[in-house]
Amino acid sequence: MNLNPPDFNQSLYCLTSDEVDLSHSQQVQSMCRSGVRLIQLRSKVLPFDLLFEEAKKSVEICKTFGATLIVNDFIEVASRSGASGIHLGYQDASAAHAADLLGKGGVIGETVHSLEEAKEVRKRGVCSYVGLGPVRESSTKRTLQPRLTGKEIKEIIHLLNPIPVYLIGGLGLSDFNLLESYGVTGICVCSGLSKGKQFGVHLQAFVEQSDKLKLVKA
Repeated sequence: MNLNPPDFNQSLYCLTSDEVDLSHSQQVQSMCRSGVRLIQLRSKVLPFDLLFEEAKKSVEICKTFGATLIVNDFIEVASRSGASGIHLGYQDASAAHAADLLGKGGVIGETVHSLEEAKEVRKRGVCSYVGLGPVRESSTKRTLQPRLTGKEIKEIIHLLNPIPVYLIGGLGLSDFNLLESYGVTGICVCSGLSKGKQFGVHLQAFVEQSDKLKLVKA
């Protein structure tokens, strides 16, 4: 790993999308220019070679801006591209294997959908941060049901503490309020950044809202 380590004081974690009018590396560049510093390259359709090229381009962009790049699912892409780490879904490749491959300093993010999954993450002991949800229906993961209740979210966060937790699943600008309500680190946003295929229509608004939270904390 040779990219910037993650700053988990960031309340905004942005994900790239296959469904918009820019390439993944172009999305990363737009995010960085807007002030996003925690980014996940997430593609479910690109073949390995193209994904690797997009990851390498994205790593160089993030180096320039001092941003952290996490690659979704593909451990080899994360390792070979020089990204900061990997994000794994519950049924993706072994988190322990990823930790071994990425080495010391490699970031391991894991998705959690339930208290039982949270217990397993805690037991493995390799997780750098958690994506928790879904909070509500998400256009990028329509099969995730049922949605977590507020009580379940609080129980899981308590169990995972002090692991940083980012809420996932159909989140919008108003959901920054959930940070104080639940005591989570931040929110993950993908489709909410854009309008249809037009990427980043709402990106600046998310960055501004996140910056306001930093000022309040300061």
